[in-house]
Amino acid sequence: MIGTSTHVGSGQNTEARGIGPALPDAAAPVHRQVWAVADREPASVAVQDGDGELTYGDLRPGAHRLAAQLTTLGCHPGGRVAVVCEPSIAMVVALLGVLEADAAYVPVDLSLPHTRIQAILSDASVSAVVADGRGREVLGSALPWHAATEDLAVATLHAEDAPATAATGDAAYVIYTSGTTGEPKGVVVGHAQLTASTTARELIYPGTSTFLLVSPLAFDSSVAGIWGTLTTGGRLIVASAEQTRDVEQLVGLIAQHGVTRTLCIPSLYGQILDLVESDPAGPLSTLDTVIVAGEPLPERVLRRHFAIHRAGVALVNEYGPTEATVFATYRRYLSPGPVTIGHPIPGARLYVLDEQGRPAEPGVEGELYIGGAGVADGYLGRPDATARAFLPDPFAPQAGARMFRTGDMVRWTADGELCFLGRRDHQVKIRGHRVELGAVEAELRRVPRVKDAVVLPNPAATQLTAFVTTAEPTSKTALRQHLAERLPPVMVPATFHTVPQFPLTPNGKVDRDRLAETLRSAGAGPADDHLAQVGPTAMDGTVARVSAAWAQVLRIDNVPADVNFFDLGGHSLAMFQLQDALEHHTGTRPSIVALFRHTTVAEQASYIDGGPPGPAGTATTQERARAARTARIQRAKGGRSG
Repeated sequence: MIGTSTHVGSGQNTEARGIGPALPDAAAPVHRQVWAVADREPASVAVQDGDGELTYGDLRPGAHRLAAQLTTLGCHPGGRVAVVCEPSIAMVVALLGVLEADAAYVPVDLSLPHTRIQAILSDASVSAVVADGRGREVLGSALPWHAATEDLAVATLHAEDAPATAATGDAAYVIYTSGTTGEPKGVVVGHAQLTASTTARELIYPGTSTFLLVSPLAFDSSVAGIWGTLTTGGRLIVASAEQTRDVEQLVGLIAQHGVTRTLCIPSLYGQILDLVESDPAGPLSTLDTVIVAGEPLPERVLRRHFAIHRAGVALVNEYGPTEATVFATYRRYLSPGPVTIGHPIPGARLYVLDEQGRPAEPGVEGELYIGGAGVADGYLGRPDATARAFLPDPFAPQAGARMFRTGDMVRWTADGELCFLGRRDHQVKIRGHRVELGAVEAELRRVPRVKDAVVLPNPAATQLTAFVTTAEPTSKTALRQHLAERLPPVMVPATFHTVPQFPLTPNGKVDRDRLAETLRSAGAGPADDHLAQVGPTAMDGTVARVSAAWAQVLRIDNVPADVNFFDLGGHSLAMFQLQDALEHHTGTRPSIVALFRHTTVAEQASYIDGGPPGPAGTATTQERARAARTARIQRAKGGRSG
């Protein structure tokens, strides 16, 4: 077809470019593979969290009890069951129980607005919900809950069967992404695709591992960590929601449990490298592989990985949309090199096509299409959207094969690797989350008095900016509140600009390039009309110093004392920067947990004034920070288990 690729673990060009190595004969569904491990090694530890551990032998009874309860309450094979749990051992038991009941699991993010959660439950037509204590609290006590295990309860919803527009009888899970209409859109992944993806992962990463899971269940990279670990007899360390927000705690988990492998977005991994820079041989010494995915890999992170780690610690850059079952390409680095998304995984077929659907030559930009064993079944209940994105594969050797149109622009290098160039449409990645700009725009247009809206990423692709035209003056605070009640936090713009009209291209369409240029030339300062009321210079004492720290991190000139950090455009990764900035400006370094509990300038100033004094002595702030981090790292190393 079009060029060359590589065998797993080999640097030799041996097959046609874009065609991954063949997969072995079909394996059993992933939960059956886990039970096979339990038969062989019942005493081996399977899952650990902050409250305890379960062996492979211990996993089966709880999962079977849950499956029996689901069946008793009327969950039929082929049904869909929502899993509303915090990251924990119980969450893993819930997944196994749902699959054992021959149903598909539908993960629900507890941090979503209530209306969004209800929209997912309705769209998925779930017949039951499995929840832990936190999940039951979010969903409410009105549901008819029935105890299933010590930690899990089931509520039946008696939903109608899902529309027969997607093949769901053999579905393993349904993960929701944002749609261009503003409504959630469920990607249906069958057991065959999940097994193929997991088998490919086992070929690329042979052997067992101690894997640190930091991905939320509703993020499809969780599939890689959970099933890639448990089907091979590895040990899964589940970080809590609180721990995933605190890099210091994540590093402590790696040291404590002797973690050998993990997967996270590059920006989070960059924060981990920042933390351990003063002790590069210490808390990460057990790692042999770090996988990054979900957003482009910065060359800086790649270089720093090899500057900090010992020789032989691999950095693997993975790429793949949810519609291709977690990943479709990978590039393993054992030393610094050009950043690419690499080669096809086993079982994948990659096509770089021009606008006429013809294969592009090496070095020529084209759109990436993915075929092969991992292509999902489609979008649940959305035949038109499925038909637009999942197309007949004219290049496959077998009849009836399909390929997924990614919308990503790429090109082949002379060495047969793929370079990622950006999006074809208006879909972007913000902090590792896929965001369809049209979804945010559609929701803004539903606000009274808003005539039209355009949403763009900021130049760093870390936040969104909204441009709106209105029939009359509209409070930008009200716009933000409207979106926050209906969309995930990552989809709520950090800044809003009211404009009399949008610039247009010669053919009458909104000129997004001119708006983007406006952002680049205007800098990072937000234009919210409620932001410019009180600046740092107008305040005294701790409030002024905390406000200065916020201004530094958020890159804005004026910071109100009573507005939430996240409403001003902050995000979880920026919290780590705020921690450093507060230490610099106030002499006190609050914990990440404290910053998440106190999210306004006024609250943080009050916390700092009432908290312990900052480090004493004549050392510089940076020196004190390094000393404190080294002490934390040494404590973590001292608590490491075999």
